[in-house]
Amino acid sequence: MDKILIIGGTNFIGRNLIEKLSATKKYDVTIFNRGITNPELFPKIKRIIGDRNSSDVKRIHQTNWDYIIDLSCYFPQSLIDILSGLSSNLKKYIFISTCSVYEDVKVNFGIENDLLKTCNKTQFSDQSTNSYGNRKAECERILESSKINYTILRPDLVYGKYDPTDRFYYWLHQAKKYDKILVPNHGKPLFSLTYVHDLVTAIEKTIVEKPDRESYNITTTTEASIRQIIDFTLEETGNKPIFINASSHFLKANKIAEWTDMPVWIDSEYSVFNNKKIIDNYQLKCTDFKTSVSETIEYYNSLHWPIPNYGIDRGKQLSLIEKIVN
Repeated sequence: MDKILIIGGTNFIGRNLIEKLSATKKYDVTIFNRGITNPELFPKIKRIIGDRNSSDVKRIHQTNWDYIIDLSCYFPQSLIDILSGLSSNLKKYIFISTCSVYEDVKVNFGIENDLLKTCNKTQFSDQSTNSYGNRKAECERILESSKINYTILRPDLVYGKYDPTDRFYYWLHQAKKYDKILVPNHGKPLFSLTYVHDLVTAIEKTIVEKPDRESYNITTTTEASIRQIIDFTLEETGNKPIFINASSHFLKANKIAEWTDMPVWIDSEYSVFNNKKIIDNYQLKCTDFKTSVSETIEYYNSLHWPIPNYGIDRGKQLSLIEKIVN
């Protein structure tokens, strides 16, 4: 039975992953994390309590792992410290990266050999979100320059069961609860999305000893839009809201920020990423987008549709709607 170490593992992606791996009973799984997020989960799974950004990583080096799945690496030095003490018997290091590693100047259809962001000395240890993609890109370069076998997976925005961010859920909630929905640019700009079920399936498929040393985009839906998310939700809920369009000019004039104030909205179409490579190399079958929305709605039904903790609140939405219609 292969020994698998999951670094992270009790919040969103890791929670789904551990549920899937545990159900197969094929692996000897251990979790390494700080024991802070949802510490009550998985009481039967072995765990090592420690902070990866400290000398605690030495505890990882005390076991000869077959596979390591790294879900929570945000700083290059942390990866350097982990790799420096690993056994030569490691079959593969599976690293969860992000499509944010790509240079923002690129246009449609991001593929794996496109230009990645650089990472200067300041960004190397910067803790702001602005350098997130730069730091992840540097982590990829560190793996590429190592001698170990690895697989790098690059999801785009991940959504589904246990998602704590509410970025995708924001639009489900709009479609479920309101009679008027403020939509940026008619909800038409395209972006890619990654359903968490497909991401954990991809991770499991890469738990194989075959030589890889490759990077893969893992996007369930390469071309999605806010309007598609809303429309699929309306089919499920039966709601019939009025759509109020907000142009990019209007939103920016009212200091509404892309992505944060207006979730998933990017005022361009560069965020579209090809998934052909992983589908071909690992025979991955991605979930139909409409099906993934339906399954995600089922999850939020079980939570009774709480108010999203991301994006502008309903009061701000209504004030913007009033400015547009009047």
